[in-house]
Amino acid sequence: MITHPTAQELVEGVARWLPVDGSAGTFGLRVARNALEIAARDMALGPAADARAAERMQALLGRGGTRDELDMALVAAIRSGEIASDDPGLVAHLKACALDALAIDQPRYAHELG
Repeated sequence: MITHPTAQELVEGVARWLPVDGSAGTFGLRVARNALEIAARDMALGPAADARAAERMQALLGRGGTRDELDMALVAAIRSGEIASDDPGLVAHLKACALDALAIDQPRYAHELG
């Protein structure tokens, strides 16, 4: 799950930053385009990634809840020692979350190899 910046924050930031007079230059326009492409991928891929993460956490924790509730419960379970940091299910979950985030942030990364 990408928490910051969200797709909305990226789009709003680009909208505020882009000059009206066209003085952004080539580099500035490439940065803006990249931010908008990340936002588009987040909107396209993020909901499915969040659903997969929630499903994995429900299995790990043995309970339901929203993605945010499950994230907080997982953190609490790790801190309390209820789930060990080297638990194979946890490691697989964290790896899958990282690969989903890379698919959004860095699409040229070979995330399909994960």
